[in-house]
Amino acid sequence: MSATMGSVWLRLAQSLKTLWDEDKPAPANAAAGKVPRPTARSSVESAAEWLEQMLARDPSIKAKLHVISLLEYRESVGEKWPRLADKVAIIVEQVVRRNIGRGSTFCRDGEDCWIMAFPELSPDDARRRTITVVEELGRFLYGQQQASGQERPVALAAEVAVSEAVGPDGELNHGCIHSAVAEVRANVSTTGLPYLPTQVVKTGPAANDPLQGWAALDRGPDLRKEDMQWETIEGTGVKKPAAYLDPSIVGPIPPGAALALVWRPTWVAVGEAISAYSARVVRRDHDKADPVEGCWAYPEGDVATAITLDRFVVNSAVRDIRNAARNAQEGVPQPSVILPLSWQSLASDQRQGVVFALSDLTQDTRNTRLVIEIFHIPDGTTTPELESVVSFVGGLCREVLVRTRLSSHRTSVAAEIGVSKIGLDLSELRPEEKMDDEQLLAVLARIQEETTRDGIGCYLWSARRKRVVGSVVQGGFDMVNGPGLMKDIPRPAIVLPAPKTRFAAAE
Repeated sequence: MSATMGSVWLRLAQSLKTLWDEDKPAPANAAAGKVPRPTARSSVESAAEWLEQMLARDPSIKAKLHVISLLEYRESVGEKWPRLADKVAIIVEQVVRRNIGRGSTFCRDGEDCWIMAFPELSPDDARRRTITVVEELGRFLYGQQQASGQERPVALAAEVAVSEAVGPDGELNHGCIHSAVAEVRANVSTTGLPYLPTQVVKTGPAANDPLQGWAALDRGPDLRKEDMQWETIEGTGVKKPAAYLDPSIVGPIPPGAALALVWRPTWVAVGEAISAYSARVVRRDHDKADPVEGCWAYPEGDVATAITLDRFVVNSAVRDIRNAARNAQEGVPQPSVILPLSWQSLASDQRQGVVFALSDLTQDTRNTRLVIEIFHIPDGTTTPELESVVSFVGGLCREVLVRTRLSSHRTSVAAEIGVSKIGLDLSELRPEEKMDDEQLLAVLARIQEETTRDGIGCYLWSARRKRVVGSVVQGGFDMVNGPGLMKDIPRPAIVLPAPKTRFAAAE
């Protein structure tokens, strides 16, 4: 094997492990001297050798590497690039992973260049996916440019023959890569395209690409058929709450609307403390309007408003988290922070823009303290659809929560797809769902039993009465918050010990 430590094959193989199709077995009888197709259990070295075998050892294949260059974008933002580089890298990786499909792979090369390889796709399919990536990056990164009037594409696509781009030692020929990018840049001035005209292939629905977008996360019709019952995660045939039935109750957010973010102290069973703070958006459309909080601020079907609100939640939360970190005493445990984000924005093609500001948090903060809650999951959501959003969110934080309703159908599939807890927000109860404490506690006890049986945690938001808070704490819920515990505060605070025994008298 010619792959050395600096080999592009080893670098590409690092990402292959998370993208290959585990369900597609290697041929039973591999040809003599051939490296079998890698599986999830293969080593990076064997995967690298397979890539080299597929793309470089047979000159007749005329394989190509595909290049994504952000040199245009880097030059357009000028001195801001050092501050933006890490954020942009996160976005590029998300866009690439979403579009290249299993069995394909990529690696970063320098600060503004990414190399992609498609060992199992036709040349047209490989070009289509590459162009889709640069077009999507261009739509997003254009909004981040600071240079007014800039109309040139900010993400460029080039392709280079493997025989020219990779030397016998597996090292990249950077001169060849730079020449290919320079050729595309020169062409931009005359065509305005982020790729050479010879690379044009269909990128829309007509392309009939079976792995377009997040479809690669679908495990196939023959797998986990029973889990497809999750499609009614919030209950098929159940009447929706009044805010959904009467769109006039809350409409699109108007220009000049006032937004605020408050934090709700949350009791956590692990450690028996007030050790988490959940963000809650407050919307006031005009001076004389009543404030609308939480999920009620989101009108049904209004993706633009959902994106506006969620972007505000993320940006404000990041500001508060960073300010709290600067003022924290060294060695003092920091609380978890819970960000509720709507399904409408997380399932949209603009979700990278919604979560963009999270890259301002350190990796350690995201991995140890950040929790994202998905709410307003619509009826008819299938398991693969939910799994794709959970997978996207899971890469940004420590754990993922899913908020449901009293009428929701719960299933153990939530744990399998990466959800750590499911829960309820009592402020979302419809008038016909209101009940006295005895009835509510009986329902909550049943929920706790079901989630325990299914191997997943449970939580309760917006508990107004101390008796409910005490019973939930004693009954085995993982988290609880609401006015019956503590009132909302302007920013996350410290971890406060709160042993279960303190709540015994409140039952």
